Order: sequence, then C-alpha cells, then structure tokens
Amino acid sequence: MGGRSRYREGSGSLSASRLDPEAAAYFRKALETLQEGLSPEELALFAPNVLAEAASLGPALVSRDAAGSRVLASLLPLSPLPLLAPILARLAPGGAALARVLPVLRRDPHDDAADAREAVEAAVTRLAGDVAGDVVAFARHPPGSFVLRALLRLLGGVPAAGLPQLPLAGAGPKHEGAGPSPEGAGPSPEGAEPNPEGAELPPSFPPLLAQLAAQLEQNLPELVSPPCASLCLQVTLEVLHRSQSDAAARLCDAVIGRLAPPGPALPDGALPEGLRDPQASRLLEAALTVAGPRRLREIFRTHFKGRLRGVASHRVANHGLQRLLDHAPDDVVGEVLLELGPALSEPLARGHPGVLTAMMGACRRSPAHQGEGLKYLLQAFGCWDPPDRRRQCLEPLAGLRPFSDDDDKEGAEPEVQVTLWGSLLLQHLLHFAAPGPVLGALGDLPPPRLVALARSPPGSRVWDALLASPHVPPRKRRRLLRKLRGHFLSLACHRNGSRVLDAVWAASPGPARAAIAEELASQREALGRDPHGRGVWRALGLDLFLRRRRLWEKLQAAPAAMTALLED
Repeated sequence: MGGRSRYREGSGSLSASRLDPEAAAYFRKALETLQEGLSPEELALFAPNVLAEAASLGPALVSRDAAGSRVLASLLPLSPLPLLAPILARLAPGGAALARVLPVLRRDPHDDAADAREAVEAAVTRLAGDVAGDVVAFARHPPGSFVLRALLRLLGGVPAAGLPQLPLAGAGPKHEGAGPSPEGAGPSPEGAEPNPEGAELPPSFPPLLAQLAAQLEQNLPELVSPPCASLCLQVTLEVLHRSQSDAAARLCDAVIGRLAPPGPALPDGALPEGLRDPQASRLLEAALTVAGPRRLREIFRTHFKGRLRGVASHRVANHGLQRLLDHAPDDVVGEVLLELGPALSEPLARGHPGVLTAMMGACRRSPAHQGEGLKYLLQAFGCWDPPDRRRQCLEPLAGLRPFSDDDDKEGAEPEVQVTLWGSLLLQHLLHFAAPGPVLGALGDLPPPRLVALARSPPGSRVWDALLASPHVPPRKRRRLLRKLRGHFLSLACHRNGSRVLDAVWAASPGPARAAIAEELASQREALGRDPHGRGVWRALGLDLFLRRRRLWEKLQAAPAAMTALLED
C-alpha cells in the first residue's frame, strides 16, 4: 500500500475518523490470515510487514478500526523494538494496543536493541507526561480512561487482563477435527502469564507511576464518579499493590476516608454504609482488596464488628464483606465466623451465596477454623442434625437449597443439580483437612449420577477438586474412580467429561491407565465420530496401545517421551 495515510498528524483528537476503504480491506484480510493460522516462519515475515503498514497509516487511526485494532493488539507483542517506538509515539488513543506493549518491553534485553529500547522508553515517558498534565480529563472520558488504565499497568509492570487473544502465535494452521487443547495449553490470555524471570522494568517507570498516582490521589474528589474514573482509581490501587509501592496504603486510606468518613451518626461504622452505595462500593472493595493484614484487622474491628449480619444480608454491601474475607488474616476469620456463622442461613435465604463461598474460602486458608466453619455451613442447609444427614449434604450444597424430605429418597433426581456457587462450595470443602461429609456423599452416588456430575460444567470442577486435593485419601479416590468403569466412552465424547477424563488419566497409575485405554480402544468407531473423542484417542495414544502395547506401557513411565512420540 506504499505508506498511503489518511491520518492527520497532530490532531490529537479522539473523534471518529476512519481508514479509507482500501486500507480497511487490507486489515480485514490481515485479520483473516491471522485467524486461519500461520507457522512461526510465516508469522516472523508477516508481523513486521503489517506493523510497518500500521505505522505508516497512523496507529491511532488503525486502532479505531474494528479489524485493525485486533490486528494491532495481536501483533504488537511480536513487534521488533526499532519498529515499536514510532508506533507507540502515535498510539495515545489506542489503549488496548498500548497494553500489548508490556510483553515487548519486558523481553530479555540485548545490547543490539539498547537504542530501540531507549526510544520506546522515551515514547512512554512522553505519553505519561501528556496524561499526567490532564489526568482528570483522561480519567473522566471513557476512551481516555482506557488509555490511562493501560498506561498505569504498563508503568507498574502489571499485564492487562481480559484482552482478546487470537489463536496465532506459533500455533500453526488449524486442522480439521482437531481435539480440544489440554488445559493450560496454547496462548494464555493476557494477564494469566507470570512475569518473565529476571525481567525488570526500566528505571524511569516507577517514578512515572508514582507521579500519576499522586495526581490521582490529589484529585480524588473528582474521580469517585463517573464509573470510568472510579475504574481508574481501582486499577491504580491494584497496580500500586502489585508493584509493592508505599503509595498503595496511602491511596487506600484516602479512598476509605473519602467514601466512608466518620460522622456524628456513625462515628465508627461508616464503611458498611459506604458499601451499600452501588457506585462507591466498587472502589471500597478495591481498597479492601489491597489493604494489608494489619489494616484489614483495624477496618474489621472499627467498621464491621457487630454489624456483619446486616452487611451480609444487603444486596450490595455483601460483596464488600466477601472482599474482606478473601484477604482477612486468621484471627479476623475466626471473629467473623463467631459472629456470622450461626446466621449463615440469612444471606443464603436472601440469595447471596457469595458470602458462604467467601467464608469457606477463608476457612480453607485457615485450617484451625475448618471444623467450625463446616458445622455452621451444614447447619445453614439443615444437614448437621441428625448426624446421618451429613452424608446427604451433597445435593443441598450443590443446588444451594436447604435439606428437604425428598433428599431422603435415593435417586430422586436423575442427576445432581449443581449451581456455580454450589460447585465453589464443594470445591472448598474438598480441600478441607477433613472433607469426610462431602466425600461420603459422593461415595453414595451411583455411577450414572457420578458420570452426570462429571459432564456438568460446574460439576466437572468438583471432580477437578476431588482429584487435586491432597486431603482426599487415595483409597477413597480409587473407589470413586472405579465407579466410572464402563462409562469412559460417555466421558470421552463430551466437552466437560473429556476434560475430567484427562484429569482422571493424569491422576491414575499405570495399571489404571491400561484399564481405561483397554475400555476405550474397543470403541474406536464411536470415538472417531466425535470431535472430543478423537482428541482423547490421540491424547491417550490409543493407536500405539493397539499396535504395540508393551511399548505403550513402557512410555507411560516416561510422559515426556510419550508426548514427543505422539507429536511426531
């Protein structure tokens, strides 16, 4: 396209302007090419060419095009440093693309890239100066707030979460009928990957972050609303906390002091009132998330103690209590349990199951409180007394409903009805030091209901916890797994069931794997007709199992060799 540009330099405006039709068609075609898949060699040639075209047209303009923005967001992590500087210098309106610069800046530096790195740092510094000069306007303007949030994360070395990801880098072309990727394989969403070992941010970034944070704190009254400005403050708290900056505690105190000031009517307990405000509660929850143990202890005893039942039953404020429980130290967990535990049925009845899951999550981190927490939870569901009801707790917990007479009837429902929150409760309880009641209830289920549980999206996560928990005795785990015999085909040909089967396989010793393989190998035609089944067939190496079983059994003791053989 020869560098033809429709971008007016120096306009600096976020107003709508568009690529000409030919340029827009170029980026649509580039997006289609990425989605079809490229080999690493093809991608190495493709990325610089497309990024050079974006630089010539004006990255700010390209980032406002539907296809162009996705192409930039996907290719910027692959950009050579010399090409990145001119792109970044003109990218201010493109917050999503700006967030993608972080992986590039955190690459292991080389001497031959030093000049380019300095140019990129200079471009970031100029952008930070422009934003700091009018931080309130950026925070209160929705597109500008996106830039500010991306810049804060960039300066603090915190990857942005939730950015779209294309299946391109090194993935190669997609093949017809490919099975599902193993969990954790493939490109991870942005923000899920740990920072590279030994990678450090440029020394100029922390002072720039501190400058922006100081500006935001100084203008706090103007940033509590609208929501986009409040979100900037939430991201600032997160970034300062993740970067271990002392400014995090100061901003946390400033936010709480602004949104929950003590007054004549509420000299001590203003924070729960602030949490009842739908607009202020989000920001207060962010402050609770980054407050340290000492500050949380002080906040609990000053604002929450004696008021927990009202907070837990409020439709908005209960979320603040959940954030407190997510990070509370052991002694605070014990005090919350003592006050709120006997009344857990109240938030359950009002439709606030997050309070119960947060409480069990806190008990999971605090083993000393697990026995008491389990007792209060089962009491809330009517499963504690008489003692024989404890083995019938699975369906009330999974379905988030109190125990009823129908639960006494075996097989009353064809499958266990599992809600998302019920699944989270069961996962926490299976990681308790004594998961006996839940294990006993699972052990009483007949095989068809265990299979139905594994095929359910939230139920499959319960199986994950069962297989991963170090507190589930191996003998009881083996008993449950034996009940799946004769049903492995049903699991293999299902989206969730095949994932559970992968976890079962990973947790099984050699003889158990051979039994699974033998059962599935006899169902080759059925597996071949299903996309999930074909993926299971390849992942388990069942072709090799049929042809050379001894070699297959030998390779089970060397998983790396098995993987290499299957890839070849």
